[in-house]
Amino acid sequence: MASPKDIHSWDDFTKFYHHLTHHVVPGPNSASYAIPCILLPTALLIPSSLLSHTQLALLFFPAICASQLHAILVGGLDVIGVNILLWSFVLLVLRDPRRTHRRVKIKAVEEGGEDVVVEEPYPERFEKRVPWVLTLLVSLRLAGWRIGEDKHDRTQPPVGTSRRAFLKIAVATVVQGYIVMDATSCYVQTDPYFHESGTRISQPFPPPLSNMPTAVVFIRTLPPRLVRTAILAAQAHGMVHSMFLLPTIPAVALNAMGLLPAKWSPHTWPSFFGPFASVWKRGMRGLWGDWWHSMNRQISATPGTELAKALGIRTHKTLAYMVLAVSAFFLSGVIHLGMIPPEPKSEIMSAMAMRMYIGGFFWAQILAFGIELAVMKLLSRYRRSATSWWGSRILVLLWVAFWLSLTLPLLVVPFREIGYWHYHAVPISPFRGLTGGGWITW
Repeated sequence: MASPKDIHSWDDFTKFYHHLTHHVVPGPNSASYAIPCILLPTALLIPSSLLSHTQLALLFFPAICASQLHAILVGGLDVIGVNILLWSFVLLVLRDPRRTHRRVKIKAVEEGGEDVVVEEPYPERFEKRVPWVLTLLVSLRLAGWRIGEDKHDRTQPPVGTSRRAFLKIAVATVVQGYIVMDATSCYVQTDPYFHESGTRISQPFPPPLSNMPTAVVFIRTLPPRLVRTAILAAQAHGMVHSMFLLPTIPAVALNAMGLLPAKWSPHTWPSFFGPFASVWKRGMRGLWGDWWHSMNRQISATPGTELAKALGIRTHKTLAYMVLAVSAFFLSGVIHLGMIPPEPKSEIMSAMAMRMYIGGFFWAQILAFGIELAVMKLLSRYRRSATSWWGSRILVLLWVAFWLSLTLPLLVVPFREIGYWHYHAVPISPFRGLTGGGWITW
């Protein structure tokens, strides 16, 4: 059972689901997977007058850990399960949202006056507490919340944009992402590095075929490591940006038709991605800290922030920043271990080995942060303004390209083994259609 087309009965469906979640992409295989989704909101609905922060954590978090451990033993690691576990750790153990978190709302006043920002603390009445808690649980970036931390709170409430401006950017980004994914998918079909086990990233390209597009022939005149890293980076960029923005387009359209409240319309949220200018200004710190999406930041960085506080390290110190970075990238690596199924169909690599490659990519970024901070500190001793030197766009971009060319290949090895590039990234391929290879890919 390897295709949805073969499903004709419930038994066929269960076999297909087992194949999918064990050999292709991890997913729920036990009722225990859903238990944390019940326990976490239940815990936060209990007021502090009944259970203190410590009592709440001791009562609910071990049960969440036990159920998640059982789900992992039955169905393997997966991204969502690990996210739920870490989010529970943040909300039940490291913080007490019932005491520190306030939901921020903008209350419109009469025409001509300024809007008023209203803070809603943990509600006393149960019927108001339920939407408060459920909204908190889905607010992974804590946008629209003040949590008692100045750096976060001064950006709340978030500044959105108009529907027209949002849709213009979102549609353009999705179209661009589709084109990039199509073009890169066409390329990888011609490069054995993305298909054949053991092929090194610096291995020379094979001789061009007679029907190979001119653009591909030209690209192959460049260094193999540079080309292959750029292809991988472009495909990841197109996929992740499209993944975030594609679902927001119908949501904003529903808001325009009056079918979705403004607070749930993505155009009122902070942007998923920051300005790319941060990359050439701050290198890898700008890439991960400002430009790339921040969906997991509250989950992965909060343990580091709390650890620095517990050690008495001032938040503006370099050491505190490195503690935060170690926490963020170590836990991001752990989260993304769940991208590998428990029983991948590979003859040369185990699931754990594949996971270590993926985790290694994220854990290596800690070293990049350390190198940048060390260089900044060294330069500050010999130049009046190290920032002006470090801000040289070409130099910083060369550094970023160098580091990514070293670390991005770590992601290729496991995905190559599970056959990720055996399939075209988009269902209809303009590039393949225009070159005579057929428009339909799926």
